[in-house]
Amino acid sequence: MAAFANMMALSKNEGDPTTVSRPRDTARDGFVLGEGGAVLVLESEEHARARGAHIYAYALGAGISNDAHDIAQPDPEGRGGTRAIRMALREGDVDPATVVHVNAHATSTPKGDIAEGLMLHTVPGKHVEQCVVTSTKSMTGHLLGGAGALEAVATVLALKNRTSPPTINPDDKDPAVDLDIPTSARTLPDGDITALNNSFGFGGANVAVVFGSAS
Repeated sequence: MAAFANMMALSKNEGDPTTVSRPRDTARDGFVLGEGGAVLVLESEEHARARGAHIYAYALGAGISNDAHDIAQPDPEGRGGTRAIRMALREGDVDPATVVHVNAHATSTPKGDIAEGLMLHTVPGKHVEQCVVTSTKSMTGHLLGGAGALEAVATVLALKNRTSPPTINPDDKDPAVDLDIPTSARTLPDGDITALNNSFGFGGANVAVVFGSAS
């Protein structure tokens, strides 16, 4: 906690703790540490069907990059994260037009939220207009090493239940982040759809994973 406070990465808001994590809001001033974890079990489709398992979604592709721009801040143009997203879509042979939900990294930091917005306007580009973008960190806080696992589970469940969870607390949405960020749950379309899960870390580490609906 002291280390992140010294880095000026944590929110200094002393108000209602449930309103402190506010991704995409103009009053955001840093992230809130959270605690938790999750496990996502991966297996081949053949093995899952042979044992009669319920298939929640398909892991289609992943991309990993490192921009090494700064120990804490992302590349201001989001170039490293953009590369990771492109790699994930390419590995999964995913048409960006099928991506309808994004579980964004969005930690509630001033620069990070803007950089990720630039990434999504680059990839999937014009198709981002049809994407529901959510930040579950607004409700869970930032789990650091556990964040990616928990948010991958949230992304899979969004596909399974055809429901995108909301982002809470963006009372005054930052115009610099021009994305569809609903503050209440949003129903996702029927048919074959895909969802993107972004996770970015200190030192410029970037990971993007694309999941596809199972039914």
